[in-house]
Amino acid sequence: MSCFSCESNSVSPATLNSYKDLLSANDLSELLGLSKQTIYKEIRNGKFGEPLKFGREYRIPRIYIQQRYLGGYRDNG
Repeated sequence: MSCFSCESNSVSPATLNSYKDLLSANDLSELLGLSKQTIYKEIRNGKFGEPLKFGREYRIPRIYIQQRYLGGYRDNG
């Protein structure tokens, strides 16, 4: 059983739009209410698609979070 429980967390478009286009593990932890350890585990398990890696840091495209947790919501602004 996965400890990934974003489906039960409330991620609103307004909240998500306050973040940059590429989200760090810290950003995801804050946004989804999960520990950084859980975020890194789920990155390794492929729960965030294909993350970008810059040196030792992972970045998750915000559009992926929008598509997965907001049903394809797109910011038109």
